[in-house]
Amino acid sequence: MNHYKPKTPVILKVIGLILLFAFVQCTDHEIESRKTVRNGVAKLYRMQLNEAMQDFEKAARLDPKNQEAWFYIGVIHQNYKAYQTAIEYFTKAIEIKNDYADAYYNRGLCWFYLGDRNKSCEDWIAAEEFGRENMSDRTEKCR
Repeated sequence: MNHYKPKTPVILKVIGLILLFAFVQCTDHEIESRKTVRNGVAKLYRMQLNEAMQDFEKAARLDPKNQEAWFYIGVIHQNYKAYQTAIEYFTKAIEIKNDYADAYYNRGLCWFYLGDRNKSCEDWIAAEEFGRENMSDRTEKCR
């Protein structure tokens, strides 16, 4: 008995290769983005803020879903007391990872510095709920 096996059309093979290439590219961008964030963090600790910002912005371009890149861009803006701008970046990080405790904490600090006690309390309570430690000194005044 001769079993006929239909051949995969060439177009499906080409589409498969394109999808595989796109997946590999995406993965490479994610890996490069994470490395770039690590480099930026090292510069941030050395207070090389402009250089760190360049790394974080590059990381965000490489992988727009890298919440850490957006978070650290917010941290630098926060350092320059550009609180409203920092809030936008912390919010972007939270939109990507809705349980990002550090982003809630830092956004809460910005709201606090801007004089919005209610929003700062909301964020600090969320930070505590998502595992940020040592929040009781902030959240006890919120309840």
